[in-house]
Amino acid sequence: MMQWKIASQPDHSATGGLQKPADLIRLLLEQKGLQSQESQEHFLRPRLKDLSDPLRLPDMHQAVARVKVALEQNQNIIIYSDYDVDGMSSSALLYRFLIKLGAKVSVFIPERLSEGYGLSLPGLRRALANGKPDLLIALDCGTTSVEAVSFLRGEGIDVMILDHHELPEGGLPPAQIMVNPQKGKEDHYLATAGIVFKFCHAFLKVEQRDDLFDLKEHLDFVALGTVADLVPLEEDNRILVRYGLEQMASTSHVGLKALMQAAGVRSAPSPSTVGYMLGPRLNASGRLAEALSGWKLLTTFDPQQAEKIARELDTLNRERQRLELAVVEEALRMVEELPPDQKSKCIVIASRNWHQGVIGIVASRLQRKNNLPAIVISIDENGHGKGSGRSLPGCSMMDALRANSSFLSKFGGHPMAAGLEIEEDRIGAFREAMNQWVGDQIAKEVFVPSLEINIQLNPQSLTEELARELRKLEPFGKQNESPIFCVTDVRVIGSPKFFGNNHIRFRAEAGKNQFNAVAFGLASESLPRSPFELAGHWEIDDFNDRPCFRALAWR
Repeated sequence: MMQWKIASQPDHSATGGLQKPADLIRLLLEQKGLQSQESQEHFLRPRLKDLSDPLRLPDMHQAVARVKVALEQNQNIIIYSDYDVDGMSSSALLYRFLIKLGAKVSVFIPERLSEGYGLSLPGLRRALANGKPDLLIALDCGTTSVEAVSFLRGEGIDVMILDHHELPEGGLPPAQIMVNPQKGKEDHYLATAGIVFKFCHAFLKVEQRDDLFDLKEHLDFVALGTVADLVPLEEDNRILVRYGLEQMASTSHVGLKALMQAAGVRSAPSPSTVGYMLGPRLNASGRLAEALSGWKLLTTFDPQQAEKIARELDTLNRERQRLELAVVEEALRMVEELPPDQKSKCIVIASRNWHQGVIGIVASRLQRKNNLPAIVISIDENGHGKGSGRSLPGCSMMDALRANSSFLSKFGGHPMAAGLEIEEDRIGAFREAMNQWVGDQIAKEVFVPSLEINIQLNPQSLTEELARELRKLEPFGKQNESPIFCVTDVRVIGSPKFFGNNHIRFRAEAGKNQFNAVAFGLASESLPRSPFELAGHWEIDDFNDRPCFRALAWR
């Protein structure tokens, strides 16, 4: 049963337990560790000029100098990017920047199924088929690519890596330049889109020519990649995403406009817009078709081409959803059939029937459903498996994979999400080893489902003013989650209404206050008998601009 952990409860000795919106905002900020008025003001009113110095990132001075040489000597540059949203948005931003500076530059994005993730030798051979560049810039990949970078150096090609993935234990690849925050002590939260923004900022700063390129106009690309990659929305990331979403609302990029229209975005973009509407459509190209089409959408200046690509991505996304549903159903059956000792601490499942493009999404579904780390592996006709893993706070997927790397051909990623390659005949032993390691190394409390509730509210505090004031804390996302409130003595008024696949909305009453409530994905869980407790977010509904309680749980 899920535990509710309530950080703050109302003081009924003062003002009848009523809590003013300003006091609640201050309490929420204090819960984030922001105790001083200055730190709270800085959080509530972030400014672009508060961004940290881009030149403090490791190797940034060298990166600026190397690109300057490429421009001065008219050298050929290839941008080699990952096929996810962070990779596409990063390469779109860097390409537009370099083109504006007059560079000779092209972009290459590998095919997921035939060339695999990152700087792979098959991908590089195709990238170099039309001639060798003087400089290859790897985006959102390359940090662990020792063999591939050695190959490039052997071909006489300079290599510059802009990436945010964790560093390998066995030593870094022999790239001349690697701008990766993990090499230093700061900025570990940045996605590659943020690192590319920092590079552009650093170049303009060194050259003292802010007029060369309008970085503000491209903050929507930075927000797109940062939110889609699920990195923490803290410090610079929060500033970049906040202003990036504002820029997205009035974007000058015809591809992004067409994508939002195809996705049915009708209100001001939010992290949820990126995470659930825009990101999946861009990712669909990298999962099921040519990833370069998503990049073309972000860089085109032709409205007709943009509309055509956006429609194609929307169709691909529907196909992705169909494939995902089929894999999820089979995966759930497979998990059910596993012996208890082989799924007690970590789920590892594999099949030759699964499309590699959806296994990451399925791993996320299994992780959330079971509150356990989950790895889903797609096996090809030669018995070679490519897997995607998702974990939960307190259990680093990368630590687990490092400890069991003897079973793997290749792996890399983040604490919460990673990719791997493994031969089919090693999967059974790998599953047992992962369950053993997680059971031995991770505290039992990590696997107890819990709901961290910020404040128990007096029902009379659920006002429209509070819902609108809470928007000052946006953008919400990882490490800056939307606050969760709970209210007691809730009663349902009238009959609940069911909609969609598993959603429910109802009118509720608590104390003297009545309000609308909606619960996504919870229609199969019966509402308890009144009165009951309700936990969730108090927010403005984007569809009708009215306050609504978005329920996460009840008891």
